[in-house]
Amino acid sequence: MKRLTQLAGICLAVCIAAPAHAVDLTPIPAVPGVVFGPSVGGHVLDSAVYVDAAPEPLFTCVKYVDKREMHPCAVPKIIRVNDPCAVDDPCNCCEPPKCVYILICVPPCGCEQVRCRREGDRVRYDYGKYAVDVRVKKGRIVVDYQN
Repeated sequence: MKRLTQLAGICLAVCIAAPAHAVDLTPIPAVPGVVFGPSVGGHVLDSAVYVDAAPEPLFTCVKYVDKREMHPCAVPKIIRVNDPCAVDDPCNCCEPPKCVYILICVPPCGCEQVRCRREGDRVRYDYGKYAVDVRVKKGRIVVDYQN
């Protein structure tokens, strides 16, 4: 029994430590701007933000829909989306859109497919059985959980 407990402890330690070595976290700048996700050999893997706190305060005008359809063991994740309060100015067509940070809850697996439509105003984080839809509307953001 003692040997079985030691083996279980070692397996648990390996499972906890393994993901920490598999993902290279890139530092997040302290000011708003371009934020890159993990990179391998100088190539950015995705644009997700892996941080415990956003570089600026989170956007507060967010409506969460169908929270009961969220994954039961969901973990919080901070993402960057287009600013719904930004004014469309035709003179600034070459500048990147202004962005805000929001908090969503996603399944802990981290195996996501991100689809972006309408110039970043519609983003879908797909995790297979579960998905999170983020829609940017005038003045607010709607986060819709799908089961």
